[in-house]
Amino acid sequence: MIIFQSSLWQTNSTLIEGREECFLFDPTYFPHEIAQIKKSLPDKKLTVIYTHADWDHIAGFSEFSYGHTIGHHKIRERKDPMEKVRSFDLQWYVARDKELGKLRIDEEIVEETTKSTSDDTLYFLPIPGHTDDMMATFFLERKLVVAGDVLSNLEFPFIFYSSKKYIESLERMKKKIIEHNIHTLIPGHGDPIFDSQPEILKRIEDDLDYLHQLSAGNKEALYRQQPIPPHLIPRHEANIDFIATEIE
Repeated sequence: MIIFQSSLWQTNSTLIEGREECFLFDPTYFPHEIAQIKKSLPDKKLTVIYTHADWDHIAGFSEFSYGHTIGHHKIRERKDPMEKVRSFDLQWYVARDKELGKLRIDEEIVEETTKSTSDDTLYFLPIPGHTDDMMATFFLERKLVVAGDVLSNLEFPFIFYSSKKYIESLERMKKKIIEHNIHTLIPGHGDPIFDSQPEILKRIEDDLDYLHQLSAGNKEALYRQQPIPPHLIPRHEANIDFIATEIE
């Protein structure tokens, strides 16, 4: 397994190699970072899996569009997520060798789904909350999960879809991590956890605690028993407003 971490928000692209195929998650972001991923690909069948279609996770699509793509079925309801990539590229003068194209999903995941590969079993788990198209992928024999934009060490839950669904999804993740003895976590942003189920469960409990505080109307909610850091206060206030709108 190789994790490529972008300098943009420490966004993780993950490459997992099997005997006959390889799996690439969320190839992103800058051209030189994507080029490094391309150099590392083995000469094997490629499957590209998208944890969700937020723009910072999909910028490398065109460079790997020859691969078989898997993602949540809700991705097709998004209004051209590549448009935000184009906007960012224009603002910051990011030059690419290929046109970004339109994100394509060949195999859509609607509900919990199990898929056998040459040397592992993949289990796809929809986990709506951050967005409605979020999906975690478990490698059951490797005892790892590529989680998407949940359980980061850099940030509390960012709610763009549903706080209630977010809580339900974290509870579901907790159950599956214990059931399948998962001990390695690759989040969408920040540091992975290797060989420590207790650390993974601690991240889940910290995120649940924050969400429960907000749901109870606590605008001064702590995260990991600490005040919200200044650079994340706008996002925390956006969560408060989002939940207030949900209640209304």
